[in-house]
Amino acid sequence: MPDFIFHEEGVPQPDRKGRAQGPDASGPSGDDGQSAPGHRWSVALLVVVLLAGGLAGLGIYAQQWKKNVWVREVVISGNVLLQDSELLGFAGGLIDRNMDSVDGEALQRRFAAHPYIRAASVGKELNGIIRVRVDERRPLARIVSDWFSGIVDTEGYVLPWRELPHSAGQLIDVSGVKVKKNGGNASGKIDPAEFAVLQSFLDALSGTDYARLMVRKITFIDGNKTYFTASGSPTRFLVGNDGNYKEKLKKFEIFWQKVVARKGLDSYASVDLRFHERVFAREQEE
Repeated sequence: MPDFIFHEEGVPQPDRKGRAQGPDASGPSGDDGQSAPGHRWSVALLVVVLLAGGLAGLGIYAQQWKKNVWVREVVISGNVLLQDSELLGFAGGLIDRNMDSVDGEALQRRFAAHPYIRAASVGKELNGIIRVRVDERRPLARIVSDWFSGIVDTEGYVLPWRELPHSAGQLIDVSGVKVKKNGGNASGKIDPAEFAVLQSFLDALSGTDYARLMVRKITFIDGNKTYFTASGSPTRFLVGNDGNYKEKLKKFEIFWQKVVARKGLDSYASVDLRFHERVFAREQEE
């Protein structure tokens, strides 16, 4: 019977996962079946080239689009105080113009030059529409005097007088404030110290139950003598310039309900609310 001799090193042996083990058992890449690093880099480079080509193609397409699209409409948004018809006047001459010839930044500056507009943004669309979004200034009060009338916004700028829609709300009249000229689109700006007083007073007024329905005008006077008047009454209610308007307006409401309602709207020349927990009233001289 012939003898058979086996050499173990030449016989592939399976490992625990059933893969062949031996001198020629590695995959085609020589790293146990995994892809070679050079192959992975080639795939990544191909992806990058394809993306770059796609972006370049989009850029070329966009340039061609601009040269072949004409403006067919200008759409205004964000406006509450200003009418569309007024604002469209700032975009005059754009209809039927080549979209590529429209200077978006120049158009944006044109809208922002309106005194009632804080800022504007301009966008161009594939369908030939130019969209202009405006950020309007917010009215805070109305300046009235013998020599000047205007609207004060929430930043203290004085805007040219104009009739405002009902959506702007009822504005308190203000007189006696110092207005400093500036180089912007607004007519000027209220003195910062007086504007701080005005803001503080109106903030306190907005949180009252009844005073906000009655107070109609606040008059600034130097020497801490600022006062306000209420609807239908000539009485001056002194609140000064030193703050604490929430307490002062509360005293006004109590005085109005308990005294003015009983004695009449024109019984007092002035009512001083500036002192803590005290009210000093001076009757009208006959």
